[in-house]
Amino acid sequence: MAKITPLQCAKCGACTVVCPVFQASGRESLSARGRLHLLARLDPAQASAAYAEILSQCLLCGACRGVCSRGIDPPARFIAARKRLEKTAGCQVLLRAITRKALSNPALLATIAGLGRPLLDRLPADSGLRLRLGLPAESASLSPALPEPPGKKSASPALAFFPGCYATHLHREIIDATERVTAPFTGAPLLMPPRQCCCGLAAENSGDTATATRLARQNISAFAGNTLPILTSCASCYSQLRRYPELFADDPEWLTQAQAFADRLLEFSTFVAQAMEAEPDFRFAGSPVPRTVVYHDPCHLRFPSKIIAPPRKILTAIPGLHLAELANGPQCCGQGGLFHLAQPELAATIRSRLLTQLAQAAPDLITTTCSGCLIHIRQGLGHDPAQPEVLHLAILLAELLQTKP
Repeated sequence: MAKITPLQCAKCGACTVVCPVFQASGRESLSARGRLHLLARLDPAQASAAYAEILSQCLLCGACRGVCSRGIDPPARFIAARKRLEKTAGCQVLLRAITRKALSNPALLATIAGLGRPLLDRLPADSGLRLRLGLPAESASLSPALPEPPGKKSASPALAFFPGCYATHLHREIIDATERVTAPFTGAPLLMPPRQCCCGLAAENSGDTATATRLARQNISAFAGNTLPILTSCASCYSQLRRYPELFADDPEWLTQAQAFADRLLEFSTFVAQAMEAEPDFRFAGSPVPRTVVYHDPCHLRFPSKIIAPPRKILTAIPGLHLAELANGPQCCGQGGLFHLAQPELAATIRSRLLTQLAQAAPDLITTTCSGCLIHIRQGLGHDPAQPEVLHLAILLAELLQTKP
């Protein structure tokens, strides 16, 4: 019998139990175990179109990594394999290429957003494009601005802020809401360095590590002018930013800077939960009418970071909100960065499993902190007014702030 080393798959099948793609398809080749078996026998550079398709059909959510008894990191191996692929897989190749190009070029993305935002603002509430981009049917209406804390008008920022591409270019209400929620705890505005750019998640997931590394360098440099904690309101961005040291594992000079950057990161729900504990007199105003809410756990927080409790602590502390859980526990939405573009049918199947669980929970409201999840869930629910509202957690909390001293 061959000796099994810690880096060899034991074929135990633990990954199949947690893999959203395997659960949706039932195909062994689409489990981490199946893909690792193929990688051990065939160089991706010599892959057929069918093999390339198998490597494309992975969300890179990290569920398999969390249950692997041998400490294997399948997503890292699949990203490395995608880098060596010479064949294109998946659907909507042109759209994916344009999207990756825009995300990798901050100036281009800003120009596109600047030209398109006035048009997006004029879209009808039931526009399919509005739904496609994950924009709310109407602009979020936050409660009236809180009065300026005494003596704090010129307060220096206490937090730097990385909002991510979606909030920066499509849904700026997330930025406004985040600043509204943090202000009562810090008494100061957020610092947003102007040169920050895409976190690089889409580029790295496609195997383009050169672009992911370039974007990482730009973000590290953008925040190098201060030593403030870096607040992140997007779960996927937070996950990718934490991985910057891995991108520079073979570059000692940048590795030191990447580690210092990663050590400063602060996830939004974690910040709010900790701030509420530190200031026990603080209270959210609460919901004016009782509402049942489901918190959707983004895979990028649930698996690598295990940030599960903070958002629930926040929501259970708010009067008028009843936190409901899905019968089978947290479920992947199927978005996976650009996965939903490359594999739309598979992504929709995975999402349908989540929507079934949500229907059983019958919430009035669904909240999450992942921009991608937010978009994909809204698309799945459509424009039906009978469906629950879907809000970023920052926007929900901003609406429930105390408006009286």
